[in-house]
Amino acid sequence: MLWGFNRAGKEDKRMGFFDKKDCALCGGKAGRFINYKLVNGEYMCADCRNRMSDHTEDISDMTLEEVKEQIRLKEENDARYQNEFEATRVFELDGNHKLMAVDDNRAEFVLLEEKNPTIFSFDQIMDFKVDLHTKVMSQEEQKKNAGLNGLMSFFKSEEYLSRYPELPNCPAGCKIVGMYFRIRLGENPFRAGKLEIKMLQGWSGYKTEVENAYRCADEIYRCIQEYKEG
Repeated sequence: MLWGFNRAGKEDKRMGFFDKKDCALCGGKAGRFINYKLVNGEYMCADCRNRMSDHTEDISDMTLEEVKEQIRLKEENDARYQNEFEATRVFELDGNHKLMAVDDNRAEFVLLEEKNPTIFSFDQIMDFKVDLHTKVMSQEEQKKNAGLNGLMSFFKSEEYLSRYPELPNCPAGCKIVGMYFRIRLGENPFRAGKLEIKMLQGWSGYKTEVENAYRCADEIYRCIQEYKEG
């Protein structure tokens, strides 16, 4: 640890906090603020962290050997994804937003928001649900958005909700500000605990965007349900 002196000439121990750490894997500098401390006190840089699955959790509880194993598993995964994984089904919001791909021949799936997706199997899924985030509309907001009440009434109508009985609906007097598909995983090689698919981020006054989110969430829900029920 480096030692310095403050303006009063006294020794300042805090300077060590800002020191760059050496990465135990590649030997490079781990950075002052973006680094990962392992259970044995060694550090890992952000570049080496990116060689692991995005979904790997509890890195601070890992030893250096366990981190190396995670990197090896991810490299093996990437090769499998490139050479073996066959997307027999793809779930997308629209042509520009593909969210999830399924290999029905192997009963596996990936989330497509990752650059190099991690392959999971359906039997690793413990449970799953769709979370709908809503916000109460003020009277002023309702006046500013003349068509808003009609739009939200449509998404709360029996005709619309009957299409998606498994999905949550928007409470009266509220607007939808987000929709997230959440998957809880059991034991898996990547030490991942949960996955999140962003179906709708933030408030959208566009009917098509909300409809796409509901449709795609329902398709993914039914797909997982199909596998879990056998």
